[in-house]
Amino acid sequence: MSRFPRRALLCLSTATFALSSGAHATDIDCDPAAAPARQTTAHRLICESALFSMGYQRIYAEQQRMLKAGSVTEADIATFRAKRDRCDSAACLDTTFREWKSFAGRVNHKP
Repeated sequence: MSRFPRRALLCLSTATFALSSGAHATDIDCDPAAAPARQTTAHRLICESALFSMGYQRIYAEQQRMLKAGSVTEADIATFRAKRDRCDSAACLDTTFREWKSFAGRVNHKP
């Protein structure tokens, strides 16, 4: 086997691992085999859209960092999740995500 295919295989396997490990990094599991029987419309929309999925992964990571830093509480995150889970459209999710980003920006930049 030449060096190029071996290197390409290594890159491919590394990328696959990174993507698969990141897919379960949030409270929303998009694996159809693991999906709960009563998945909310918001969960379905997030799992079906790469943009919403990536956006939510970023929000989740930011929430975990802020929680560890003490700048948000579990209650803040629970409030966001409850609002997210009530969404029944892409427009609602977009608004909810933007509201979180605005909230996080204000909290992170307090004097």
